[in-house]
Amino acid sequence: MAAAPIAPAPGRRFAPILGAQWWDRCSHHGTVVDASTAEVTLAGQPAASAGAWPDPPGPHAERAGIAFDQRGWLYHGVPERGQVQRVPWPRAATAGGNVPVDLLADPMPAEPAQAAAGFSAVAADQGRPLRARALAADPDDHLFVLDGATGTIAVLDLADGRLLRTIALAWPPVDLAARGPVITVATSARDHPLVEIDAIGEPRAVPADGGAHGPLADVPPGAEPHRVAVAPDGSVWLMLRGEAGAWIVRMTGERLDHPISVPGADDFDIDGSGDVVVTGPADYDLLVWAVGGKAAEPAAPLAARGYDGRGIAVTPEGRIGFWTARGFRLARPLTVRYPAATGYVDTYRLDSQAYRQRWGRLFLEACIPSGTKVEVGFATADDLPRLEEMMNTRPGSASPALEFAPGSAGDLLNTVYPLHRRETGRELTWTPLDRGDRFEVYEAPVRAGPGRYLWLRLRLTGTSTLTPRIRAVRVECEGHDLLRRLPRTYQDDAVAAAFLWRYLAMIDGVLSEMDWRAQQRDLLFDPWGAPTELLGWLASLIGLTLDQRWPEPARRAVLAEAICLFRRRGTVPGLKRMLEMYLQSPVIIVEAFQLRGRGGAFVGGAEGDPDAASAVVGTSLRVGGEVSPATAPRAGGPPDAFATHAHRFSVLISRDLDPGQLAVVRDLLELNRPAHTVVEICAGQGMRVGVGLYLAVSTAVGPGSAFAAAVVGRSSAGGGTVVGHGRAGVRVGATRLAGNVAVDP
Repeated sequence: MAAAPIAPAPGRRFAPILGAQWWDRCSHHGTVVDASTAEVTLAGQPAASAGAWPDPPGPHAERAGIAFDQRGWLYHGVPERGQVQRVPWPRAATAGGNVPVDLLADPMPAEPAQAAAGFSAVAADQGRPLRARALAADPDDHLFVLDGATGTIAVLDLADGRLLRTIALAWPPVDLAARGPVITVATSARDHPLVEIDAIGEPRAVPADGGAHGPLADVPPGAEPHRVAVAPDGSVWLMLRGEAGAWIVRMTGERLDHPISVPGADDFDIDGSGDVVVTGPADYDLLVWAVGGKAAEPAAPLAARGYDGRGIAVTPEGRIGFWTARGFRLARPLTVRYPAATGYVDTYRLDSQAYRQRWGRLFLEACIPSGTKVEVGFATADDLPRLEEMMNTRPGSASPALEFAPGSAGDLLNTVYPLHRRETGRELTWTPLDRGDRFEVYEAPVRAGPGRYLWLRLRLTGTSTLTPRIRAVRVECEGHDLLRRLPRTYQDDAVAAAFLWRYLAMIDGVLSEMDWRAQQRDLLFDPWGAPTELLGWLASLIGLTLDQRWPEPARRAVLAEAICLFRRRGTVPGLKRMLEMYLQSPVIIVEAFQLRGRGGAFVGGAEGDPDAASAVVGTSLRVGGEVSPATAPRAGGPPDAFATHAHRFSVLISRDLDPGQLAVVRDLLELNRPAHTVVEICAGQGMRVGVGLYLAVSTAVGPGSAFAAAVVGRSSAGGGTVVGHGRAGVRVGATRLAGNVAVDP
């Protein structure tokens, strides 16, 4: 988690320690710096795993493909049944680590609010099922299936589960990986290891540098491509396997200094953080390599309980998952044990740049679980200790971390004191505790004599399974001066003066915080600076009630423009602005009187139709019919006067709305439209000519439609273009439309 911003109080100077590069300068004893979070923790060891992979590993299970599509559906191949199963992958359930699925149930459950539909990954010949050894899905709802029986790649249309085409390559494919709309195929040919395909185009071989400086230069000649993966940054990785072991290289992007050598590896993938996760035999844990630039270092393995040994996949959230006898599960980090329940870190010297300096308070950002604690010790000096009074710094330290030897002034660090948690858990004014942040701010006065330099000892005490975590430390370089404002008699006794100085530090903290709050109170009245919890209170000052269904940026924008919106309430510009602030998309409001009369000319129309007229390009051109049809008279009585004479207008929204957003829009219009009006909401992508598009009235300049118009005699379909989204697929050069129109390249 990112560190909180450091903003010292006015007139106060701080000496901070924040970030991995500064924590590495400190001297650690039983503590380490977490490389991923830059936090100080107790030194731990992963709990006992399933053990090392057997050597030799023995035969691996037949590969079964696993892939996710853009909507989060999970596709799982069952080669022995010639089947591809589709199962829901609820994002809310990812934390649980297990989504049980009945293998004997319908392989493709129906989506909510849709008719039941089965999914059977079969080719044109129903008697030849696909042995799905690898799967990949592109953003256009196409599923690519590597058929282990024929060595071909079947492209399935996920809209109806039917075969779109079959791709045969010059080199036998061994694996698939999706990279946007392009699917990267690993082939068994080392000279041509990678091929790119898509749903409609021809296969394209990726040039491979096989020279002395190519990515495969350090891989033994007998190793052949075995698996392929695509990292979050788009780089392509390749696993090659031979009798001597397996090697993983980065084929595109920055080349690794050395291939990752993993004897006995069978599959691998790249998780959301860019780490390389490698699998071995079934029921064994997954090995992990952390990649940084050109180097890859071993990291803590992942527990894979019940892994079937047939492959892994990356979930939409970036985590590694695998198949078990009970369904799809998530790999999780091994439980970390802390053999030494106590450790400490000695900081490097903090410099106040003033001799005989009386240091102030210490603020510590830490996560301290129940049953653990953090204590702090202090030592000050005006001059640096002599070399014989210091021990050598730990290897790899960027600069000397002054660690005192026993019997010297460093003994002061052995006396540690508890910390006090601040009431709000934060140090900064008007910043409440973030619910998603597990770190809180603790404070303590610096209990040491005056001195230019300050050293800290942070002692961490945990349990066998829990450890405190320290993110940042900052110390006030100047202490309070309240003691000097008291009569001098209070300073005669050194012991009493020291106690009184520490006691007044609490008073100084309260006074300085109140003073800082007073200086920063203007933030409470700034719509863009006030805390989220105070937005409702700020709106009440101007008689406004905020809708909590609105996103926070929209609520802040309403507060910032509230005065202007009040002035224009009930007008077209006012309604338009409020709708656009909530929807973050263009909105068009069309009033019925704009389309009234015969000034508009319809494009086309049946001959003899009194409403039909010739189109005139200019202000009288109208494309389409009425925006709001007239209301029919009430049955059995005269027409309703309000329904027939109310001022009508329509709101055109150029995006799709879910039921919740549509309800918000209706409530907004109900509260802010004039009482004598009737409104109609039209939401959806695009506008159709002849239905709801009115030139200079309901037109908007924006992104184009997903489909381009085709004009007979002017348009051509070729170069890999597919027309439509047919049930059986449309292929260039092999499909006829309406029986006599062929789609040619």
